[in-house]
Amino acid sequence: MTRFFLFSTRIIKISSQLLHIRRVKGRGFSFISVIWPHHNIKMTTFATELTAIDYSPLMKRIVFLLELLGVLALTGCSDSGISPEDVAEQKTAIIYFSAQNSLSSYVMRDMREIAAGAPSLKKGETVVVYLDRDEGSEIYVFDRTHQDLTPTLTFEQNLDSSDPATMGRILKWAKENYPAKSYGLTLWSHADGWLPPLNTDYQNAASRRWIKSFSVDDGNDAFATDRGTSLSIEDLATVVRNSGMKFRYIFFDACMMQSLEVDYTLRNATDYIIASPISTTADGAYYTHQLTDGLFADNPADIARVYYDDVLKMVSSSYSMGMVVSAVKTAGLDSLATLTRKLLDKNGIDLDAEWPMPNVQYYNAYTARTFYRPDCFDAAEAMEAILPEEDAALWRKQLENCVVYKGGTPTFYAEGAPGGGFITLSSGYSGISMFVPQQKYTDNASLCPYGDLNKAWRQTEWRKTLKFEI
Repeated sequence: MTRFFLFSTRIIKISSQLLHIRRVKGRGFSFISVIWPHHNIKMTTFATELTAIDYSPLMKRIVFLLELLGVLALTGCSDSGISPEDVAEQKTAIIYFSAQNSLSSYVMRDMREIAAGAPSLKKGETVVVYLDRDEGSEIYVFDRTHQDLTPTLTFEQNLDSSDPATMGRILKWAKENYPAKSYGLTLWSHADGWLPPLNTDYQNAASRRWIKSFSVDDGNDAFATDRGTSLSIEDLATVVRNSGMKFRYIFFDACMMQSLEVDYTLRNATDYIIASPISTTADGAYYTHQLTDGLFADNPADIARVYYDDVLKMVSSSYSMGMVVSAVKTAGLDSLATLTRKLLDKNGIDLDAEWPMPNVQYYNAYTARTFYRPDCFDAAEAMEAILPEEDAALWRKQLENCVVYKGGTPTFYAEGAPGGGFITLSSGYSGISMFVPQQKYTDNASLCPYGDLNKAWRQTEWRKTLKFEI
C-alpha cells in the first residue's frame, strides 16, 4: 500500500469507536486523512503531493499500526448499512452551514435540533453537515445510530464557505463517502437573492464589502461584521452541476432567495427549490421536524410545508415577524421563460424601460437601510400590472404549474418598508419575487453598492433569455 509520511498523528476517541485524523503538511498546503470504521469511510484525502520525512524506529511502528488499522477499516462492515450494492436505497441530505458571520450564535442551536431529530431517521437516511464558524470548519454525520455532536472530520485550516472551491470540495466528499440514489442540499447563511456578490476575494475574507448573494464568510480577522466574501448564484449553479449529483431539492434557509432570477439559474441543478422571497428571521427552520417530516420526504414541497407549519406553531418572538415560503418545481421554468418572452414581445413591453407597479405586492423595499437592494415584487402581481387581463391569467397559470406550494402569514416584516416594516400579504401573492426595471435604480446608481441595478439585472440568465440582444 502507499505509505504516507506524516508530521503528526492524532487519535480521538468517539464513543466506542476510534476516529483517526491524519494531518500532513506539504509545500504550502494541508492534508487530512480520516478513518472512522463505524461509518465505513476510509482515508479521505485532499492533497496530491507530500513532503517526506524520516521516522525514528518507534514512529515507524506507530505509522505501520495506523496503516494496518486503515486496512482493517477498509475491509470491515458498516453498521450504518451503507454498501455499494444498496446505494440505490440510500438518501443523503447535505446541510451547508456558512455561519462565520453574525449568525454564528444561532447555528449550534440548529445543530442540536439536528441531533435531536436524528433518532427518527430511517435506515439508509444520512445527514452530512458542513459547519463553518469562528471556531473552525468541520463535518458531522448523523444517521439513526449516530446522533452525537462530535465532528467526523475537522479541517486544519478555517475554510472560506463562500468560495466555490470549498463548496465543491464538501459536495465531493459527501458524494464519495455517502453515495446515494437521492441527494438534497440545504444552504444556510445570509443571502440577498440574485444580486451579484461584491466581494469574491476568497483569500482575504475580512474585507470591505458587506453585501452578499448567497453566504457570508467573514474569515478569521473580522468578527461577525458581515463584510466577508459571498458566492454568486451563477457560481453556485456551476458548483452544484459539476458535483455530479442531481439534487432532488435545494433548500435555502436564508433571506430573499425565492426569485425567478435565482430559480431559473438553478433550474438544471435541482428538481425543486424551497426558499422565501422575504428577509427571514435568524431562527430559520426547525431542524428536528425537518429531519422527521421534511428533508427526506418523497415530496420536497413538504420542506416548505413543515417550515411554514412550524412558524405558525412556534412561540419564539422572532417568528412574530411572519413568513412567506414556497416550493418551486424547476421543470416548468423553461416553459415559463418562453411564455414570458412571447407575451412581452406581443405586448411591446420594453425590458429596458420602467414598468409601473401601482399597488403591487413587494417583499423588500428599496431604501438606504437595505443597502439599496431592489424592490422585490411578487412575480404574478407584477406581470398582472403590465399585461392585459387575458395574457396575465395565462402567465399566472403557467407560474402556478411551477409553484407547487406556498404559505404566507397575513402580515410579515418587509425590510425597509415604512411604518415599522410590517405589511399585509396580498391574497393574490404567488410566493416568488421578480426584478422589475425602475428608473430610480439608474438615477441612484452612485448610492447603490451594485451601481445601476437595471444593468446588473441584464447579466442574469433569466433576463438574457427574455431578450437576446443585450
